[in-house]
Amino acid sequence: MLGLNSLFKLFRKTFAPKVEGRGFLPRRYYLHRALEALDEDDIDEAVRMITLAGQDKKKSARWRMVCQQVIFRCRVLVSVHEKQMDQINTELEIFGKTENLRNLYLRLQEVERKARDILKNYELRLLEQLSDSTASVAQPS
Repeated sequence: MLGLNSLFKLFRKTFAPKVEGRGFLPRRYYLHRALEALDEDDIDEAVRMITLAGQDKKKSARWRMVCQQVIFRCRVLVSVHEKQMDQINTELEIFGKTENLRNLYLRLQEVERKARDILKNYELRLLEQLSDSTASVAQPS
């Protein structure tokens, strides 16, 4: 006899990828997946899942909490990338005398900048969704 957990795992492996992108599953599912993605440091997936969970007009307190956690993680990672960019700038000034090393440091700096910009875009998108949800909570229907 198959257990409920086994059936759930089978569902997640086979049908969930086809169905979850359409937003048909319960909000709890998407919130759970967003937290799992955060646990695995997969920010892309966490943002995708929290966005799918937030498609409903009525956003719960649990959704806002998970959204704030994803925003916090984005902010932490942005600061990490900014520190990396500062370190790359310092090393570029010290070791970037040859053209090959200079190009390497410039490429590293560009990659860090792109990663930072992606995370900032995620943060802005989620902040917009969060502000929309708090505005709808503040206005009585």
